[in-house]
Amino acid sequence: MPDDADPNRTRPDNSVPKVDPYAVLSHLLAGVVLYGGIGWLLDWWLGTRGFVAAGLVLGAAAGVWAVWLRYGRS
Repeated sequence: MPDDADPNRTRPDNSVPKVDPYAVLSHLLAGVVLYGGIGWLLDWWLGTRGFVAAGLVLGAAAGVWAVWLRYGRS
C-alpha cells in the first residue's frame, strides 16, 4: 500500500499552519476599532452622519484582509 493511501498516516507538524487565534482576533478588532474611531472623529468634526458605519464596515474588511494576508496564503 502506498504511503499516500494510508488513512492512519499522520501529517507532519510542519504541514499544519500555526495560527494564533488571539492574533486573528486582535487583527479583526483593531481594524473595526481603528476605522470606526476614524469614522466617528470625521462625523464629529464635520457634523455629519454615516462615516462611523462606513468606518466599521471598512475596518471589518481590512481586518479580514490582514488575517488573510498573514495566515491565508501558504
